[in-house]
Amino acid sequence: MNLYLIIFLILAAGAVWEWFRPQYGKYIYWCCWGLAAACLCLRFGQGTDYVTYHGLYETIPAYIDLSQGYICGFYPEIGWRLISAVFKLFHAPFWVFTFALGLADMLLLHRFLNKYVPLRTAGLFLSYPVLYLVYLVSGLRQGLAICIFLGIAVPFYLEKKWVRYIVSVLIVASFHRVGYAWLVLPVVYYLPVYVILALLGLSIAGGLVLQIGAVEQLITNVLPVYHVKQFLLDGEVSLFAVGERLVSAAAILILYFWKKKKDGQPEQRTTLLLKAYLCGTCFYMLMCGSSYYASRYCVIFKVLECALVVLLISERDKIAKIGAAFFLGLTLVMGIKNLNAMVSESYYYQQNGVTLWTYPYISVFNQEKINDYYNYEEGMWKIYHDNVMDQELWRIEMQD
Repeated sequence: MNLYLIIFLILAAGAVWEWFRPQYGKYIYWCCWGLAAACLCLRFGQGTDYVTYHGLYETIPAYIDLSQGYICGFYPEIGWRLISAVFKLFHAPFWVFTFALGLADMLLLHRFLNKYVPLRTAGLFLSYPVLYLVYLVSGLRQGLAICIFLGIAVPFYLEKKWVRYIVSVLIVASFHRVGYAWLVLPVVYYLPVYVILALLGLSIAGGLVLQIGAVEQLITNVLPVYHVKQFLLDGEVSLFAVGERLVSAAAILILYFWKKKKDGQPEQRTTLLLKAYLCGTCFYMLMCGSSYYASRYCVIFKVLECALVVLLISERDKIAKIGAAFFLGLTLVMGIKNLNAMVSESYYYQQNGVTLWTYPYISVFNQEKINDYYNYEEGMWKIYHDNVMDQELWRIEMQD
């Protein structure tokens, strides 16, 4: 049976058990965290981008190269290239690199959950469908960026330590450029919630305007840049994703304003996390014409949901219990959806009759098993040669 599915169901059961038996919360959490960490660190060849990152890893020289292109020309970003080079210095195979990366991700996530989430197993469960399955298992660079943001940058944001916050975000952006979006949070910090809600309304309106063909053509003529054209002309709207974002945001706002009405002003960290979360919803609604770009710039704020929801349901009154049941159900739906996507987006598994229930777990101890589904070495070296060719083309273009 699918190990990722088993862990997901264990996390769901653990979150429910923690709710009803909080005195056992520490033991439940550490069992769940350890299981998830072991699964992440010991996997091999799993996740749609794993083989791509292996190919990139092989292109990076076994020394710190500061030549032209290395810093600001070649893909991926310099931060990722530098940490890869450190492991290459010691001739570490890629699976050792991903083991260390997975452990770092889980420790940073633990730091965030430990500091800000009263029910840590629930927080881990809420983060599993998107952060764990999509970004830690597959999107390695963005997964690392998000975990550094959660474990290091968010405390600086909440404590209003702006210099440290900006430095940490710039470091994060050296692993994945989507991290630059977090630079808006020092401004968001000082905006009232109602102003951000007004901006959300404008973002929804802006997202609709950007669907108009004449507007798309006008913008692409003024800004004939590759990513602008990709975003406006080739993007597709995901109605399911739009609905999920809006419904989640609406449920969180109901819980927030109920708590505010019942207890007065909620604690500051809850309000600050809400502002950052809504910032991500604004990004998604504005960019909803391209689900690819929208999800990239929304998810880096949406990950705060794992703390925000738990903080808002912690008092366990009637509304909080309804909210807890709602997010339990929604997380189960999103988890099954993303587990299915792990199969459907990997054509080689589908070709071999793999289903949600039979998705194999391949570990570093049986790496050769991956070849039962596709030629891993061939795929990895294809990525390697494609990237070497891209680097050579970049050098030629710079010389011209």
